[in-house]
Amino acid sequence: MYEVDEVVIGAGLTGLVYANVAASNGLKVAVIEKHTRPGGYATNFMRKGANGKYVFDCSLHKITGLGANGNLQDALKRSGLLEHIDFHYYQELTTFILGNTRITLPADGIGAFKELKRCFPEEAASLDKFFDDIQSIGHFNYMFARMALGEYSLDDPSILVEGRKLSKISTYQYFRALFKDPTLITLLCAIPINLGVEAYEADALYFLHFAYTFFMTDKGYVKGSSQKLSNTLVEELKKRGGELFLNNALVKIDLENTKVVGVQTSRQRFLTNHVVFTGCPHQIVDLVPFDIAMDDFQKKLAKLHFGLGAFIVYLGLVVPPSQIGITDPDYLIADEGYLGCADEVGNSDLRYQRWPLSISNYHALDPNYGFVVQLEMLEQQDDWFDLSCDDYKVKKRLVADKIINRASQYFRGLKDVIDFMDVSTPRTNMRYTNSGGGSSFGYKPKPGRNVRFLQNPPIDGIQFVGTWVSGAGYEPAMCLGFTAATLRSRKLQLISLGGTNP
Repeated sequence: MYEVDEVVIGAGLTGLVYANVAASNGLKVAVIEKHTRPGGYATNFMRKGANGKYVFDCSLHKITGLGANGNLQDALKRSGLLEHIDFHYYQELTTFILGNTRITLPADGIGAFKELKRCFPEEAASLDKFFDDIQSIGHFNYMFARMALGEYSLDDPSILVEGRKLSKISTYQYFRALFKDPTLITLLCAIPINLGVEAYEADALYFLHFAYTFFMTDKGYVKGSSQKLSNTLVEELKKRGGELFLNNALVKIDLENTKVVGVQTSRQRFLTNHVVFTGCPHQIVDLVPFDIAMDDFQKKLAKLHFGLGAFIVYLGLVVPPSQIGITDPDYLIADEGYLGCADEVGNSDLRYQRWPLSISNYHALDPNYGFVVQLEMLEQQDDWFDLSCDDYKVKKRLVADKIINRASQYFRGLKDVIDFMDVSTPRTNMRYTNSGGGSSFGYKPKPGRNVRFLQNPPIDGIQFVGTWVSGAGYEPAMCLGFTAATLRSRKLQLISLGGTNP
């Protein structure tokens, strides 16, 4: 039995940053993780093929929010973590592929928009409007975390009005209203894959938030894969007096009336009055006694939709990727048939041809990975959870072949140089991260979505923190952990000065 100030459920990036900040403020913190290693999606795995060993990153590598304009850099610096993380930076944002069209965008936003205007001169005015929306509405939404800390305020109320309008339409509708060129619209609709959403269903305000950090902040990665980042956060946590308990599943949250008094796991019991829950809020329902308040909470949860999962094909090649033309770190392959039918094909196998396909050249980032390339598409839950083991294996192979064939249209010879292949699906997500519905990106950010009620759970002492509450990605995960822990520490300090128990 342990007595601690904070129990953090989940050793993903949110939980690890939260715990680091809380521990540095003198709180006794325990982080509980079901998996055998820390990191959540920020982990890796190694496989051996006939021609060598390969290190595969479990999630996309691009980390936004760095540089002078970045909230992540600010959060990591203030939490004393930035100096321990060796970031490397991208010179290019991505390379779009659409048919015979290839457009490589530089990593800086101004340069990226100059290139877009060079390629689409007739859309120059509309691109300027898009850029202005990113710098005004997108920036305002991006600064919500800093507003919560009392460090940013809105000078122009009209931005709030425009933001509310955009929250009611999809990103796809926003692009269709702004641009006329179908090629440009199709290319821009590929960008939201980095946010874990399809353009036809994610609200435009949510996208502009991401577009600000995607275009206007520095982008980086950590050599040694995202597992290196997670391990670094664990090392710092231990130095600050925090504890990590791996291979330790949460079994029950103990209550007295409606107040948290402890946590039971598969191995220990923790006495605490505050639980930070970084996983899917749906799971809380089965961990606490049922009452009327939980019934109302469940009804609100039922209105939310699990976000998309990911289908990733991990490839180890017998030659460097550059030998078959994969020279850039990152590609986004779009399809001419996406416009007007993305919603309709979402529940059919046509999505593997129509939806955006990302190609990550990990060998270009870190040769120590081996000759590694990863192909990723967003994926519906579909029937992945209902298939028998044999049928599941068959479907994985069929879908992987479709995606490899699609990539091979642009990089001929890919199929001939594959030494090793592995695949992950929404079912894999569920198995290793306990993610609701196999989602890799939290709840779907559909127009009109309301997650504000998650800020006030019906149980005193439970706090939802992380990407299920406010949005997916490495930057949001770490920034949300920093902001929540900072506000919590301030609150406890005020209570202590006032002589009142929390």
